[in-house]
Amino acid sequence: MDPTERIIRTFEGKPVDRVPTFCAGLEDRTFNEVLGQPPFHPHKLIDNPLSDFLFRKWSPLMTKIFFQPLVTIGMEKRVKAAAKLGFDADWAIYEETFTPQNSKSMVRYSGSIYDIIDDGYGNSSYMYRGPGITSREDFDEWPYWRNPDEIAHRSYKFFKKIMKRYGDSMCICGQGSAYGIQETILWSVGFERMPVWIMREKELIKRFIDMIGEICMKTSMALMDAGVTVILQTDDFAFKSGPMINPKQIDSLFGPSYTKIIKAVHDRGGKYILHSCGDNTLLFDIFIKWGVDGLHAYENTANGDIFKEKEIHGEDVTIIGGVGIDYLLSERSKDEEIVDEVKKLIRALGHGGRFMIAPVHSMSSIPADKLRVMLDAAKQYGKYPITV
Repeated sequence: MDPTERIIRTFEGKPVDRVPTFCAGLEDRTFNEVLGQPPFHPHKLIDNPLSDFLFRKWSPLMTKIFFQPLVTIGMEKRVKAAAKLGFDADWAIYEETFTPQNSKSMVRYSGSIYDIIDDGYGNSSYMYRGPGITSREDFDEWPYWRNPDEIAHRSYKFFKKIMKRYGDSMCICGQGSAYGIQETILWSVGFERMPVWIMREKELIKRFIDMIGEICMKTSMALMDAGVTVILQTDDFAFKSGPMINPKQIDSLFGPSYTKIIKAVHDRGGKYILHSCGDNTLLFDIFIKWGVDGLHAYENTANGDIFKEKEIHGEDVTIIGGVGIDYLLSERSKDEEIVDEVKKLIRALGHGGRFMIAPVHSMSSIPADKLRVMLDAAKQYGKYPITV
């Protein structure tokens, strides 16, 4: 059974030969271990006086001719390494949301600000600093908004290439250059201001939702035009202890947009995965009502219970995740601990299908060798009928 068939049949609750494996994205450290280390620390290309001067003086031009090509190369390396490792499915992203202002900071086109940092392994990464939109005037005057059609077109070009190169060896679960509607607004106005804006700036929040929703819709359709069958959208709706916003508000504010997008994907024969970190226990029924086919990540360090969710929602949605990254997929763990956890997850969640084993997220601290242990164990013990 080829990987894409295995993934699609799992979404549909049909029998497959074994539990599928899903890659939650590979950070630079990990894909460099798989593909080969670069001859120098890539972060030095950005974090140096010359780059700092050039970004300060010609930020848009430097983003176009220097920064964006580097990012795009990295996004393809993620997919290439996941294919080489042997995953059945990969969360593939086309990323063009950032514009560096200097060698230390950059802005996202939707209104948030980030620090450019070293990931600890010589590669550039980023850390959320805060909102860029603190007033109605900031929203109206924000200079970095992008044209949704242009974003969709570039997303199409990237995934057309990705599907040609890797679509036969893996099921590509694609995310265009659009992040979740709720989390994008949250980053842009700030965690502490979000509830206030929802109550006092209803018209502005509606405009914001419509703008980001349009980008999500158009990029999703562009990816399907490029041959992608599974659309993946990240939108972190929860803290580790529970939803960031009242579940009823989440449904009323964001449900119409997501329901519309997911229906459009389904109408074209596609499947839809929603990634949401944290404890989404109070939100799973809402997500399923919107029409999602798969849910990721079921974080081990959050309050949610993946085993209970299998009992409650295992026939309604495909559960994706289960393998922790804070300890298990780290240099501190023992290989046998990973094997034992994989066997436990397959034993508890694999029966009846609708389960894909996967890391709960990506992180720079994940060694490639630990993923290989996870994959080997999943392929050895995940064969149906399950006997572990």
